[in-house]
Amino acid sequence: MSGSSKDKNRESAIALRPKARILKTLGEELISSETVALIELVKNAYDADAENVLISFSDSLEKGEGSIHVVDDGHGMDMDTIITSWMVIATSSKKDYKKSQNGRRRVLGEKGIGRFATARIADELELFTRTSSQSFNESYAVFDWTQFDDDEKFLSDILFLAEEQVATVVTHDWCLSKFLEESCDASPHGTYLKMNGLKHTWERHDIETLQRGLSRLLSPFFAKQDFNIFLELPEAYSDFNSKIAPPEIIKYPHYILKGWVNDNGEYYFSVSIEAEGNTHEYSGFFYNVLTAGEWELHTSKETPVKSEFTEYERLVDSGPFEFELRIWDRDELENLVQKLGGGIRSVRKDLDAIAGVNIYRDGFRVLPYGEPNNDWLRLDIRRVQAPTKRLSNNQITGYITITADKNPNLHDRSNREGLDNNSAYFDLQNIMRFLLNETENLRYVSKRETLKKSDDDDQNKNGLFQSPDFEKISASLKDDKSNKEETLQLIIKAEDDWKKQIKKLQSVLSQYHALATLGGIVDKILHDGRQPLAKIQTEAGLGLEASEDFIKNNPDDAQFKIFEKSFGKIVSHSTILRDVFQRAEPFGGRKRGRPKKYYIESLIQENFSNYEQELKEANVSIHLPETSTLVSVDTTELSEIFINLITNSLYWLKSVPKDRRSIHVLVERKKTGALEIIFSDTGPGIDVKYKDRVFEPYFSKKPNGDGLGLSLVGEIIHGYYNGSVELLDTGVSGGATFRILLNKRV
Repeated sequence: MSGSSKDKNRESAIALRPKARILKTLGEELISSETVALIELVKNAYDADAENVLISFSDSLEKGEGSIHVVDDGHGMDMDTIITSWMVIATSSKKDYKKSQNGRRRVLGEKGIGRFATARIADELELFTRTSSQSFNESYAVFDWTQFDDDEKFLSDILFLAEEQVATVVTHDWCLSKFLEESCDASPHGTYLKMNGLKHTWERHDIETLQRGLSRLLSPFFAKQDFNIFLELPEAYSDFNSKIAPPEIIKYPHYILKGWVNDNGEYYFSVSIEAEGNTHEYSGFFYNVLTAGEWELHTSKETPVKSEFTEYERLVDSGPFEFELRIWDRDELENLVQKLGGGIRSVRKDLDAIAGVNIYRDGFRVLPYGEPNNDWLRLDIRRVQAPTKRLSNNQITGYITITADKNPNLHDRSNREGLDNNSAYFDLQNIMRFLLNETENLRYVSKRETLKKSDDDDQNKNGLFQSPDFEKISASLKDDKSNKEETLQLIIKAEDDWKKQIKKLQSVLSQYHALATLGGIVDKILHDGRQPLAKIQTEAGLGLEASEDFIKNNPDDAQFKIFEKSFGKIVSHSTILRDVFQRAEPFGGRKRGRPKKYYIESLIQENFSNYEQELKEANVSIHLPETSTLVSVDTTELSEIFINLITNSLYWLKSVPKDRRSIHVLVERKKTGALEIIFSDTGPGIDVKYKDRVFEPYFSKKPNGDGLGLSLVGEIIHGYYNGSVELLDTGVSGGATFRILLNKRV
C-alpha cells in the first residue's frame, strides 16, 4: 500500500511552466523607460571591464524603423559563456562573483535580468561578441523579442539562433576605434549590441533625457578615468555627439557641503561659504530615539554606548557613506555668467540639467534619485514653509556614495529603480536633511549679514510698525534755500521705504494668518474630539474593571486575560491622547479672558507635569523654583511659552549622555516689579553665530523643525508683557539658557 501511495504522489507532481510573455515583464514592463534600459546596458559593459562604451543611433529614429547600437571594448563572451550565463535568466554568476573578471571593479548587476533591457528598446537584438582568446572568430546570436507576444507559447518554446562565425564586426577597425585616442590592441575584443525595430520614436527631448542620465551615471565629482561613454547621433542631432562629461557649471558653486558617516554613526562634515572664504566644521555621532511612535534622528558629541540603549534608542542603520553637495543661490548667478558666458537663462538651464541629489553605488548611479521631479529628500515640500531659508532641489547637485558590500541594507527594489523603503533608507534621508538644515542655517546667517552690510538705510532694523523717517523731508520743506529736486528725491525715498515696510508687513501678516487658521483648526479638533475621547476612556475603564473582576473569579480563563490586556492598552493610549489635547490647547485660536492671579511656580509645575512620561523616559532631572510668586497673567499665554521651551529642551537633551540631562528653572521678582525667569538646560547649547537668529520665524536647528516655537515665545513676551527674551552665553554647565523678563501684567 505504501509503495503504491508513493508512486501516486510522484505521478501527481507537476512542474511550473512559465509562459513566454514572462520575459516581457522582466524586460519591457519591469524597466520603466528606454533611458533606464540603455543605462542598464552600459552597466553591463562596466561589469565586463570595458573602458569605453559607444551608444550609436541609426539615421532613422522612427518607431519600427530605426536601430540603436551599444558597443563596448570589454572582455567579450565566447559561445560557452553565452549559453551557460548570458542565456540563463536570473543567473547568479554576478551574485556569486562580486568582482569583475580582471578583479578591478565591483560588479553592478546581481539579478541577472539587465540584458533583457534590450526588449524595452527594440523588437530584435543582434549580438556580436569576441574575447581576446578568439583569434579569428566571434560569437553571434539573434533574439526576436516579438516571439514573447504570443500568449500561447511557453518559455521552453522560444528558440534563438546562436553560433560562432568568422569575425566581421569585432575587428581591428571596428566602429569603436574612431572614438579612442589610441588604436585598438592586437587582439580586438568586446560586445556589439544591435537593437533593430525601435519600439519608440526618439525625439530631441528623449535624447536630452538620455544625455542627462548618462552624464550623471558616473559621479562628476570622482568620475573614473578608465571608463568613458560616447554618444553618436544622425546629422539632425549632431550637437549631441560627444564624450559624456559634466557641465562646467559644477566647478563654481556658492556653497559646498561634504563629509562622511561611519557604520557606527560617527560623522564629520564641513560647509564652505565660497563668497566668505569660510569653512565651518562639525563632528559627532548620529543615533535614533523613538518619539511619539516614530524614530527621530539625534546627535551626540560622545560615542553612543549600544549596550546602554533602551528599547527607545538605536544606532543608525544606513551604513557608512560619503557625500558632497554643491549649492547655488539662483537669484545670484552673475559669477557664473562671468565665468561661463551666455546669459542668466542659459546658466539656469545648465543648473536645471545637473540639479538633484544623486546616490552612487560602487561608482554608478542608482536611479531614480536626482532625476527631475524626484524629490526623495522632500526638499521642495520643506521649502514651502520657509522659502527664504530652505533650499530646493533645483539649487543643489551632488552625490552620496555607498557600496553593495558595506551598505547591504540599502538594496534595490526588484525593478532596479530605487532603494527599499526600510529603516536604512529612512535613516539616510534623515541624516541628509540634518546636514542640509545645518547648511541652510549657515547660508541664512551669511545672507543676512551680507544684507545688513550692504543696506545703506536702517529700514531693515526697524520694527514692523515703525514708520520711515520724515524729518529730512520736513527740514527740507522748511528751508527756503533747499533745492526742489533734493526735496523730491527725499519724498521718493520715503515712498520707497513705505513700500518696503508694507511688503514686510504683508509677508508677516500672511504667516500669522496661517497660524490663526491653524489655531481655529486646533480648536475644532479639541472641541469635537474631547467628548468621544472621554466616552472611550469611560467605556474602556469599565471594560477593564469587568475583565479584572471576571479573572478573579475565573483565573484560568486565558481569553479574558487578553481582554484585560486590550482594555488596558485602550485606557493607556487614550490617556496619552488626552494629554496631547491638553498640550495643544494653548495653541488654539480662542479669545483669551482677562489675566487672573496665579502663583507662577504652580503654573510652571503644571506644564512640566504634562511631559512627565517623556521626561522620565529621557532620564531628565527637573529642578523647579520653590518660591511662591503671585502674578497676574493669562495662563494660556504662559503655557505657550513653557511648552515651547520644554519641548525644545527635551529634543536637544537627547544629544547628551543620560547622566547629564537636566532642566533648571528660576523665578525672581525684581525691585522694579518686573518678573525674571531663567530657563536653562544641560543640552548641547546653541552656537554663538545663531544667537541673534533663534527667535526669527522659520529658523530652526532641528532638521524637521518649523522654526515657529521660539518666534512665538518672543512675540508673546514682547506683545503682551512688554518684556524681553534673550539667549544668554553658554555657562559652565553648557546647554541653552534663556532669560525672560516680563514688565507688564505681572
